[in-house]
Amino acid sequence: MKKWITITALLFIVLGIAASVILYQISRNPLNNQAEKAINRVKAETAIVEVENTSFYNGSKSYVVVTGKDDQNEKLVAWVPNKKGKIIEKKWADGISKEQAINKLNDEKQPKELLSVRLGYESVGPVWEITYLDQQDNLNYFYLLFSNGEWWKKIENL
Repeated sequence: MKKWITITALLFIVLGIAASVILYQISRNPLNNQAEKAINRVKAETAIVEVENTSFYNGSKSYVVVTGKDDQNEKLVAWVPNKKGKIIEKKWADGISKEQAINKLNDEKQPKELLSVRLGYESVGPVWEITYLDQQDNLNYFYLLFSNGEWWKKIENL
């Protein structure tokens, strides 16, 4: 009898894990499709020939941000709008790095925990969006211009 209870419990655990994996894959499918469409557009419409990374940015407009290299092995970044629109392409060297953006935040604020650092695109152009928790565990957004690292916007104490 004890053997049947163990087998039944293991069966439920295995079924639960399998259902979780399938649910996760189904829920990620639209994002994967969106990223794939953006990669195809980038390869067709920009100088990027080798894609290194994709990420999503949802600000005033939504973009898929694609980083990669051209045929001269120079690093580029492209912002692909989710709706129809022109792809914005910049050289990675023409902007500040992720580390420089984090250092700028650390110089101005003393974040307790850094939650995310991502490239985005707003009305002023390419930006770094840094999300962090301050010492009082308040959620904060810190936006820096990609081109020169200047502060553009802060949203504090959420």
